[in-house]
Amino acid sequence: MHSSSAPVRDARDSPDSQPTGVVELREDVPLKASTLGGSSARCCAGGPRFILACFAALSAAITLALLTQIYYGDYEAEVVPHGSVSSSAAACSRAGTDALLAGGRALDAALAAALCLAVVAPHRTSLDASGSLLYWEYRQARSQPPLLAEWGGAGRRAAGAGAGEAPRAVAALAALHARLGALPWSRLLQPAIDLARDGFPVSEGLTSVETTTPESRPGAIRRDPALARYLQSLQRNTSAELAAAWGGAAREAQARPVRGAGWRALLPRAGPAAALRAALAAPAGDTDLVINELQRYAEASNGTWPPSSVATGLAVVDRLDTYVALVTGLSTPFGSGPPTAEGWIRDEPSESLDLAPAIITEDFVCGTRYVVGAESWAALAQAAAALVHGGAPGGVERARLALQPRGGGALAGEAARPAPAAGAAPPYNATPPYAAVNVVQQRGDALLSHADSRGGGLASRF
Repeated sequence: MHSSSAPVRDARDSPDSQPTGVVELREDVPLKASTLGGSSARCCAGGPRFILACFAALSAAITLALLTQIYYGDYEAEVVPHGSVSSSAAACSRAGTDALLAGGRALDAALAAALCLAVVAPHRTSLDASGSLLYWEYRQARSQPPLLAEWGGAGRRAAGAGAGEAPRAVAALAALHARLGALPWSRLLQPAIDLARDGFPVSEGLTSVETTTPESRPGAIRRDPALARYLQSLQRNTSAELAAAWGGAAREAQARPVRGAGWRALLPRAGPAAALRAALAAPAGDTDLVINELQRYAEASNGTWPPSSVATGLAVVDRLDTYVALVTGLSTPFGSGPPTAEGWIRDEPSESLDLAPAIITEDFVCGTRYVVGAESWAALAQAAAALVHGGAPGGVERARLALQPRGGGALAGEAARPAPAAGAAPPYNATPPYAAVNVVQQRGDALLSHADSRGGGLASRF
């Protein structure tokens, strides 16, 4: 019998004899696609193609989003407004935001709105009005303090002004524009020119003061061709040229800071600051302390406060977080007549007017901030007490009490609104139009603006 020393191998030991689908993992077996076999091989083989397809889809989505942003604007700009103007006339608020949309800064918007108000609200302001302006570049707050500019007020008395004499509001705004403006001076004059030439609907506030002409009916179209021609004449020069010719028209000073309960208010130098301090610290809904401070200030003024003046206020925030609060006013309604060939009637107050711009901020980064154009100190103090607890618009529309002009602190209510719940019923009724408070509120990057219904205006945002 023949025997062999070679080992006998079963046929099943051969790699070629393995059943289909069985993979033998040995070092001498190459790792090939054919050895992997089945559906797993088909899925793994498509992996790189799947990754490339996902990357292509992501690239297409990003490209589409960029094109949408380029052609249709920034999504954030639609959701979070980047500029706002609040005033007592819708046309003037729009004139301000149009200036911002054209690339202007907060001062440009305030100037366009103020000149517009001089046309549509001649009973409360004019080109020769006195004024108080707060300007603050909030992003530069560490290095640049807020600017307070004031003009007009008590001064020499004159029966009229010559044709070459500068109206005070225009002179002050031209000087400020030469320093802080971005748009051409002539561009900012144009909205006021168009309204004076083409006409504007008469407001209820204007009707309540002037009832002697057919043009004074609410909704009637009022035109002022002489004012339009005068404003057009100012387009021939730049603001820098006018400021050099007219000289400095505004007095500059440091704003007065007032603190209370985690809030800070920046205010003009004149006025009852204690009432603002009480407003910031007052419990929610309690205005008694505010009213008491206002009355105390009126009693201490020997009958000279509050003055029997009128005013109109506006508030502006631009896309760079620059704040402007501006209030202009007259000693009496229609205190400055329209310009004529001989000049115009000059408004000559014998004392400081009741002008109350303010900027109110919380004492921490990204806290709530209010830019306020108030048409009286009494309205500002009571609105501030409501704003710090409720915000706009509720804080602006809440019922308020007025102080009778030269009344030694006598209170007057608003006939259209009930008296504040915390206070006693006032013995007098205030004379309309009531003092309005126009506000732009900023909380983080979000803007909310509101024009007081007492002024009949409308805020504008973009």
